[in-house]
Amino acid sequence: MEHGKEDYAAAMKQPISNLRLGIPRAPFFDLLDDDVAKPVEAAIAVLAKMTKGARDVALPPIRDIGLGGEAYAYHEEYYARGAGRYQIATRRALQNGGNLKAADYIRSRWKLELLRRTIDDAFTDFDVVVLPTRRRTPRKIDAAIKREESDKPRNPELENTGQFNLYGIPAISVPCGFTASGLPVGLMIAGPRFSEARVLALAGAYEQATEWHKRKPPLTPDTLVPALAVTDEDKD
Repeated sequence: MEHGKEDYAAAMKQPISNLRLGIPRAPFFDLLDDDVAKPVEAAIAVLAKMTKGARDVALPPIRDIGLGGEAYAYHEEYYARGAGRYQIATRRALQNGGNLKAADYIRSRWKLELLRRTIDDAFTDFDVVVLPTRRRTPRKIDAAIKREESDKPRNPELENTGQFNLYGIPAISVPCGFTASGLPVGLMIAGPRFSEARVLALAGAYEQATEWHKRKPPLTPDTLVPALAVTDEDKD
């Protein structure tokens, strides 16, 4: 599809008062941590007052779109030379991708292309969607390493970003608060194809109305780097 050149810096100054916000509750708010839900809902309330309001909406599902073969093809040479350098979960995913049949991959590509051609149809009664970037609180580095090096089955991380990669539409994440332990929470704003200008304008307006993006950790050149240690986190 042809689309003219845009000046995004200038477009960020456009008014947002006429924007209609969509809140895609399912599945993007499912199993949402309380520490994430509170700042996200507060951010939605702020944006609803700055625009024409917010309403619950639905986006197309991404069932049966498995493109693991692409990841395997990209990593195949490196994986063959040093599979042990990959984290256990990544190795498992690459192995599964390498075992896919060509017909399965082609069918997934057909579904993906159809989804991307029709995703704009979902934005009929709303202009952008607003949702949490992640549904779970961020992990500390040592806990994340422990999780990745474990061969035990684990629950998904429940990021919301991957589905928008499949949609192929513009999206941005902005700070919207912090958890009780001081970890950051992100708010994602996304729109249909070629809606970068309104997505940026809404993100910019939110940052002007709040102070979250100005908060920084108290780091100095003398700040000690904590040692990575095995923790009891995630044992349950």
